[in-house]
Amino acid sequence: MARRPVALTIAGSDSGGGAGVQADLKTFTVLGVFGTSVITGLTSQNTRKVSRIIEVPPEFVESQFDAIMEDFEVKYGKTGMLSSSKVINAVDRKVTQYKINLILDPVMVSKSGYPLVSDDTVRDIISLAKKSILITPNKFEAERLTGFRIRNPEDLRNTALRLYKDLGVNVLIKGGKALEGYDFAIIDGDEIELRGELINTDNLHGSGDVLSASITAFLSKGLKLKEAVKEAKKIVTESIKFSLSLGSGNGPVDPFSVVEKIVKIEEARESLEKLVEYIEKNRDIVDRVLYQEDKMNLGYLTEYGDFATLAGGIIRYIRWIKVDGPIVVNWYSNIIEKALKLTGKRIGVSFSITDNVLHASEQGGLKISESGVYGDLIFIDGKSVLVGDHLDDIISKLEVLRK
Repeated sequence: MARRPVALTIAGSDSGGGAGVQADLKTFTVLGVFGTSVITGLTSQNTRKVSRIIEVPPEFVESQFDAIMEDFEVKYGKTGMLSSSKVINAVDRKVTQYKINLILDPVMVSKSGYPLVSDDTVRDIISLAKKSILITPNKFEAERLTGFRIRNPEDLRNTALRLYKDLGVNVLIKGGKALEGYDFAIIDGDEIELRGELINTDNLHGSGDVLSASITAFLSKGLKLKEAVKEAKKIVTESIKFSLSLGSGNGPVDPFSVVEKIVKIEEARESLEKLVEYIEKNRDIVDRVLYQEDKMNLGYLTEYGDFATLAGGIIRYIRWIKVDGPIVVNWYSNIIEKALKLTGKRIGVSFSITDNVLHASEQGGLKISESGVYGDLIFIDGKSVLVGDHLDDIISKLEVLRK
């Protein structure tokens, strides 16, 4: 029977699905970890606003812990929204009772700097933080915990040092968009700079949850804390880079993109392999579109910008054709990638500008476009690139060249 590591999220429910328990469970699943949950609060929210919050009674919070821990082996858990001292104290008791290694995401201040909890609650969060193995405040939460102001990376480092010293706990401060994705961690006394890409998007909902959930997942899979933090930074960067424009407000980051990116690469490989098979079975196409001294190639550009192509290409070899090299991904760029980016198409084939190619275009079977707009054939650097939306589309256009 199959088994997976089990991780726990202790957080509020986001009815919009972008943050909270929903984001945590998605992240756990993407990273191959089975997620369990203790719901601490219910929210009515979407991408534009939070309409209402209902706190879960502390005794029910504890009941959820008991139900999970009597049946699952959970070593690592993470927190999200803990909106009151009563809920925090309930979590504290159960985390201590079950000896759960806790990643504390101290949800106290929104990304815009708006306070979410009272000063009394902050004191209880600090108490729970001291029992955690790592805390992951954002810039504003770190400022509230220390009284420091963070304006640049050096301020971020100094604030992390203060928290590490005062609380006696490992710390990761998220600089966020204000510091161009720069985060800073101190783990077991070692200082770790975590630099990300400056991604121009406001679709950042759930980014903090994805980060702390990723750390928890990697720990559950056996990574040491330092490595878990570094790997989690990569995951959240990808999730932000491919965030979703859903709703009319600030959309969510997308942890699923980490998996889908790999899936799309495999789909690209499969499509090109089938296209090679088609060309090998219909070698007369090569005779029609390729001069003896030229080379043909194939390419596929995924939604995530990964480019697959033949390492060598296809040549006419006396009376046969020869396929040279395996399919490689992101190994090099060629005119097919240029044409696909120009047109927004997915799959392409490059070949010579032969009389057969020109005849097909003159007969209206294929549209030629140098700009790449509304064209089937794109002329680039003295060669033509046939482009299509998918495998069947490109094959149907190649069939035109056989007539």
